[in-house]
Amino acid sequence: MEVVANESLSVCKELLPIIASLITAISTLLGVFIASHFNHKNNQKIVEKNIAQDKLKINLSKIEEIYEHFSIWQASIDSFQMDHLVFYSGNYTEEQFYDAIKKESSKGVGDNFRRLQALCDIHFPELKTPLKDVLKSRDCLSECYFGKKQSQGACDRLISAHKEFEQEAEKFKSTLSSVAKNL
Repeated sequence: MEVVANESLSVCKELLPIIASLITAISTLLGVFIASHFNHKNNQKIVEKNIAQDKLKINLSKIEEIYEHFSIWQASIDSFQMDHLVFYSGNYTEEQFYDAIKKESSKGVGDNFRRLQALCDIHFPELKTPLKDVLKSRDCLSECYFGKKQSQGACDRLISAHKEFEQEAEKFKSTLSSVAKNL
């Protein structure tokens, strides 16, 4: 019986370093797994934060682009309106008027308007309604462009329609600013 006890004690002594190494290895693997798990979660949060920041930067850049295209388009309408106003007030001859209109038309402002519309439609559908309001006021303003008679009445109608257009344009810019702040 003593021999069996000595043999089992001897086997236990031989297995003790193996069991200790196994426990150490399992503990190390468990520690690495836990550290890796928390590291993965932290990295995932960082990636999501970076994606959100990149999306914000892209949206802000698109809003800036919309603003730039809108400002160019608005300036062309202002210039066009001024040419008509000068003509209606009698300071341009018909030939001078058409030359001025021709110069304005050659600037390619239509591309800015198409780009503006595309950006609004694709990236910011909430801007469709304010843009439609600007277009309605632009349409009212453009109705004043078809007169050939040089008179104070034509000047007054043009100025009134242009003021309405300017108000709608400022509302659009304000809405654009609000969208940028709410990103």
